[in-house]
Amino acid sequence: MSALAERLRGILAEPQPNPLASPADARGWLELAYERAYGEDHDGAVRAAESGLALLGGGGPTTAAPAAGEPAAEVAGSEVPAGAAADADTALSLWGVVASVRHLSGEEDAAAEAARRRVLLLRALGRAHQADLEEHLGPLLFREPRPEEAAILEAALATHAASGAPEEVLADVRLPLAVCRYEAGEESALEDLESCAAAYRDGGRSESQAGALLYLAHGYAKAGQPQDALRKADELLALPVNRAMQAAVWMVKAASHSALDHPLEAEGCAVRALELYSGAGVRRGAVSAAALVANLASQSLDQESAVAAWRIAVEQAERGEFGETWAVLLALGNQLLEAEEFLLAEEVLEGLASSLELAGQEADQARTLMSLGHCLRHQERENEALAAWDRAAGLFEREGLPGDAARALLSAGTLLTREEGSTDALPYFERAATLARRGAEADPAALPQALHALGHALCESGDADGLVHLDEAIRLADDHGAEWHSADFRDTRARSLWALGHGPEAVAAALEAADLFREAEDDDGSANAELFAAHVLAETGRGGEAVPMYRLIAEEHRTSVAHYYAAQLGLSAVLDGLGLPAQAREARQLADQALLDAEEDDPGSPGAGPADPEAGGGAAPDDGGAAGDTGSGPARHPGDDTGS
Repeated sequence: MSALAERLRGILAEPQPNPLASPADARGWLELAYERAYGEDHDGAVRAAESGLALLGGGGPTTAAPAAGEPAAEVAGSEVPAGAAADADTALSLWGVVASVRHLSGEEDAAAEAARRRVLLLRALGRAHQADLEEHLGPLLFREPRPEEAAILEAALATHAASGAPEEVLADVRLPLAVCRYEAGEESALEDLESCAAAYRDGGRSESQAGALLYLAHGYAKAGQPQDALRKADELLALPVNRAMQAAVWMVKAASHSALDHPLEAEGCAVRALELYSGAGVRRGAVSAAALVANLASQSLDQESAVAAWRIAVEQAERGEFGETWAVLLALGNQLLEAEEFLLAEEVLEGLASSLELAGQEADQARTLMSLGHCLRHQERENEALAAWDRAAGLFEREGLPGDAARALLSAGTLLTREEGSTDALPYFERAATLARRGAEADPAALPQALHALGHALCESGDADGLVHLDEAIRLADDHGAEWHSADFRDTRARSLWALGHGPEAVAAALEAADLFREAEDDDGSANAELFAAHVLAETGRGGEAVPMYRLIAEEHRTSVAHYYAAQLGLSAVLDGLGLPAQAREARQLADQALLDAEEDDPGSPGAGPADPEAGGGAAPDDGGAAGDTGSGPARHPGDDTGS
């Protein structure tokens, strides 16, 4: 078990936060109020804040405004807490939490009352400028500003700057203005946020400084400046902030390290965020952090950790009773599929499909059935896989998703093409093409995939009409600038021409595909296409042309054992046919030596294995098939780029 997997198992085993927790002091209640607010437990956040205020002697319910004409000094919450100045700051923060959360709950009168009580406390503390500003703007300072409110903020800034308000007070207006500008796409707003953070720092307002730094860290990360994002995140973590805010900034650090291609650092930051969110009971944050950990672990091929992370995500989503829990369960099923835990994946996916059916979520049920089909196919239960995909296609079509229905049929058709010479796949591909054409406007990617599969299947069955479909698929890929698919579809056209007996045209098409694969930075695809061209030359009596091509492939792809081996082996066969046994023997020896060298370099490897000249091009990019499906190996049928 990896260190990451052990750490994740520890998180799974940890007791959940106590919902009846009762902190000993007001600061503890403030921390709890923040955590419950982050966790979207609005009532719990208000109760925690009011409990903290009660300890300080300035509490009381915040749902009702004072009676008309009641003297401000007599309103609960206006008195200065009896303890040190830190208690006063805690009381101000508690009232701020109440104001913010009441607004989020749609209780605008209660939010305004909390903001008013905070103003009274500020006046009692002698902070007249800040009290004037907050009285002027009211609850506006305790929520995200709307773009149309920027003019109000600008006017308030001018008014209070003219009255001599200090910089840390003016930052309370500058910060929401900067956020408005940044959300509108003005990256220069980050400079204003920097000045706000500095003003709060100089004014000794660490909580406000932390808020500005969190905006900055997110902003720099979003702007593609990960180093700056990390710098701001570290500044924030040096401040005394609550666990939920720490978790949020660890997530920014994880994303920034990922952008810098630092996978281990990204993984560590994401796990730390998960630990903090889980400990604080912030369910939605924990789900996001667990999903990030799972994706990072999967990228590093640590399947055990990836599965454990998704299990944490499922647990957190179920405890939070989120409507999106089904999607997290589907991700777990797909991760188990990728980890080749097929029986466990089947259990998760079957249960999810059944519950989605009961809930009437047909499109989501169909997506689950797609993954279940892949799971069954990997267990060689082909009839059950076909039934799952047939059912998925019907549900997608009923839900008005013809492109997704086409992909389900492509998966089924591709499975049927595994049996050489079978034409059972053709009805699936034909139906897929019809559906994909129907939904081409909303889902343009499905049509070229369907035409590609249909065209190749027709040509393999001896029907030259398949070339028409392949040509349309190529044109669509070219029109959409899909470089890799343009190469791949031409590679399939070359193999289809060869299946129809058109050798010279097949060679020309294969070499064109090889050039396009190279432009798409797919060296494997390029080598496979060149090997196929050389193979056709050899098979059509043009051995003299095949020899230099095989030699060129061996030279250009020397670092790829599979391609070098295939080129030398093909060269040996051609030289034998040309009556050059000594040269043929030398080529065979070079091929065998390449395999021996590969095994010495990696003793645990079963050997590179020959590259099949009849195989398709390179590895298909992810076209939205089931997560975790690794395809069927190098001899890839055109339908495989659907994830089947």
